[in-house]
Amino acid sequence: MKYCPQCNRQYHDGSTFCTDDGSLLREELSPPRDPNWDPRIRGPQTDAASEQPTQWLPRDPPAPGAWVPPDERAPMTGPWQPPPAPASVRSNAKLPPTGLATASFVCGGIAVLFGMFCPMPIPGLLAVIFGLIALSQYREMPDRPGRGFAVAGIVMGAINLAIIVLLILLSGIFRGAFG
Repeated sequence: MKYCPQCNRQYHDGSTFCTDDGSLLREELSPPRDPNWDPRIRGPQTDAASEQPTQWLPRDPPAPGAWVPPDERAPMTGPWQPPPAPASVRSNAKLPPTGLATASFVCGGIAVLFGMFCPMPIPGLLAVIFGLIALSQYREMPDRPGRGFAVAGIVMGAINLAIIVLLILLSGIFRGAFG
C-alpha cells in the first residue's frame, strides 16, 4: 500500500503519483494497523544539535525556476495533469521537395547536357513524365517546396525532345534532298 505525503490519501493499486496533487507516492514503511502512525511526522533532517530546533522554519523562497525539494513544495490546487507532449516536428523546419520533382530536374539536366553530343530521348522523356506526376502531387500539397524543380525538369526534357524531333526531321529532309 502506498500513500501521498501531501494529502495522506492511500492507494492500493500500482499507482506511482497522487491523482489529486501529483506528488510521488511513498511506500508504507510502518505496520499497516498502527493507530499512532502519521505519515506527516518527519524525523530530524539534520544531525547538528544547534540546527534541530530551527530546521522546520521556512527558508527564503527559491528563485523563480529553481529546484525545490519535494517535501517543501506547495500542494497543487487542482487535480494532477501530465505535462504536454513535446512537438514532434519543428515549426521552422523546411520540408524537402518530393522525389519525383528532384528526379525530373536531374533527368532534365542529363537530357540537356548529354543531348547536345548524342541525341538520347529517354532522359528527356523521363524528365517530362516525372515532372508532370510531381506537378499533380503539388496540387494536393500546395505548401510543399520544390515545384520549381518539377517545372524546370519539364522544360529541360521538352527542350531535349524538341531538339531530337528537329534532328529527325532535318535528317529526313536532307536524305530526301540529297538522297
